[in-house]
Amino acid sequence: MRIHFIGIGGVGVSGLAEVALAQGHRVTGSDRTASAITERLAARGAAIRIGHSAEAIGDWAPDLVVYSAAIPASNPELAMAHARGIPTVSRSEYLGKAMDEAAPPRVAVAGTHGKTTTTSMVGAALVAAGLDPTVLIGGDYAAFGGNVRIGSGPFVTEACEAFRSFLDLQPDVAVITNIEPDHLDCYGDFDHVLEAFAAFVQRIRPGGTLVLWADDPHADAFVGIGTDRGLRVLRYGLGEKPDRDMWADEPASAHGVTGVTVRMRGAGGAVERLGALTLGAPGRHNILNGMAALGVAMACGADILRAFDGLQGFGGVERRFDVLGSWRGATVVDDYAHHPTEIRATMAAARERFEGRRLIAVFQPHLYSRTRDLLDDFAQALAGADAVVVTGIYAAREEPIPGVDAALLSGRVAAVAPDVTLLTEPDRERIPSTLEHIVRKDDVILMLGAGDIREVGERLVATEPSTRKREA
Repeated sequence: MRIHFIGIGGVGVSGLAEVALAQGHRVTGSDRTASAITERLAARGAAIRIGHSAEAIGDWAPDLVVYSAAIPASNPELAMAHARGIPTVSRSEYLGKAMDEAAPPRVAVAGTHGKTTTTSMVGAALVAAGLDPTVLIGGDYAAFGGNVRIGSGPFVTEACEAFRSFLDLQPDVAVITNIEPDHLDCYGDFDHVLEAFAAFVQRIRPGGTLVLWADDPHADAFVGIGTDRGLRVLRYGLGEKPDRDMWADEPASAHGVTGVTVRMRGAGGAVERLGALTLGAPGRHNILNGMAALGVAMACGADILRAFDGLQGFGGVERRFDVLGSWRGATVVDDYAHHPTEIRATMAAARERFEGRRLIAVFQPHLYSRTRDLLDDFAQALAGADAVVVTGIYAAREEPIPGVDAALLSGRVAAVAPDVTLLTEPDRERIPSTLEHIVRKDDVILMLGAGDIREVGERLVATEPSTRKREA
């Protein structure tokens, strides 16, 4: 099949284009600018044009056109495809088609938090077990050299709940890491979020497996759905309880390295000790992500001890507790945290890794609607820092909402945490000079958000290039 990808240089679409090439399709694509991604795809056989034009559709005559969420309906290639009656599908719809085309087991990792890290951990575990997976990740994983790994075994992908995209998938194995209110601009309220996750469980293929965090408040409901459908249900968590199949205990941390003992319930209910697992990525949440990955390995029939060994030393994914370097004697860490729960988890990991050091949270809110809907929760989460800098809201796909801005969030933080040093700086370019007023030697500066706040952190450490990617 001839498949044309509009926006082929994007993280999500580029990975799918690589999968399409591996599945034997002829791939063409276009993007506004050339990049290392477009060059890599061209080297692997894709025909790519820089810029968007209707002629691309006429010249290449694709059988199917795939477009990313960033592509407007007015795009000339999309418009020409419609005019010529060529089928068009969104990225998530094509992901579903690619999954259907892949050989089982097909794995989808869903949940409000932890999808990217868990998907990377699944990949690491399955590679170590010799299963040679294809893995699609929402961020760059150094061990895979990017956001995609092409293999001949299990097909593993993130399953995003935004706009109900994960309902385009029919996996054999599904993970639910956790469920909390988010994407309320799409869902309206949390009940509809829960309904979507319930529908996702219904999408698991007959005879498949559901892997989920046993301590999620909604776990029992999803266990019931899975059991009613005859699915295998694997539950994981921290601490031994009768309702879980795998757990970690004896949590400990030394110099930022998270170590736990992992156990599982074997045949006849006997408890088996897998061993001591040491992660380079700090935080309780990463222990849970690792348990989810081991649950997937079990469901895929992997040698569990080899999969377990594959997680040893896991250091994380780009933009997930990524130590960028030092600035003015402070350590600069970048993290994708853009939800209150993620902010709390990142701060807890920072307290664990940098014990006794002062935390400065530089938070760039992501989406006006999310800031409005979770305003009080954001304030409570940010109150866990010693100092907070609130930046302008990263709009992404949204138009501004009157009255929802950095000052509104700062006001809530001040109300719940009057002792926290608080600064508001809507101008991203002025953040370095703002930080100069409060930073001290040995501080930890957390750059938090799903927008472009990382660039500020990179600018900071670039002034001291010898410290880049070294922990202060």
